[in-house]
Amino acid sequence: GQWRRKKGPAPARPLPPKRAVKKLPRKAINQELFDIEVKQVNLEKQGVKLEKSIREICAADDAKENAGRDSLGPEAEDLIIQLFDLVNEKNELFRRQTELIYMKKENRLEEVHAELEFQIRVIMAKPDCQRTDDDKVMEEKLITKLVEVVHQRNFIVDCLEMDRRREMEEDNALEDHLSNYAAVKPEEEKPQIALMKLLKRKKKKKKYKEDEEKDIDTSE
Repeated sequence: GQWRRKKGPAPARPLPPKRAVKKLPRKAINQELFDIEVKQVNLEKQGVKLEKSIREICAADDAKENAGRDSLGPEAEDLIIQLFDLVNEKNELFRRQTELIYMKKENRLEEVHAELEFQIRVIMAKPDCQRTDDDKVMEEKLITKLVEVVHQRNFIVDCLEMDRRREMEEDNALEDHLSNYAAVKPEEEKPQIALMKLLKRKKKKKKYKEDEEKDIDTSE
């Protein structure tokens, strides 16, 4: 019995494979984001010209004697329709821009998520007798970071859902206002002014949203 060969240490556990994350075509996305910004600038310039033309027509109409307050005339109505279509197009561009930005952000978080999972599994693959106090501390830190990443990914999903609901409400409000602007009573605010105020309010909301999105990294 004294010559019995001693039992050696157990072989190390094989390292788990790192979870693969689908790569995004970031160059193509960055190019699309650039194109969207160029189109938004052009649409903004067109919108300013349309608003100026509408105000000039309304001012000229008010200067006439016995000018009717419940009729804009075919020219002004056509310009308002063009302005409405322009705002819709700009909003669609902004929504696509937001979607792309969130897509890039979510993809980066998924890559970080996969890396943290891999590091945690490497530590857990060590036998208990080989795990040091530093390994335990590192494991706790990695788990904390992993939870933060999960919260950030959930936040992005919630933001997209909130944006979708808000955009539907704004679109419905704008369409209702446009369809009913001709029915505004004479003693109420002029329909074209009320409509343009609504368009201005939508654009201000969009600008505020753009300022919020500057905090999200869109670099390569």
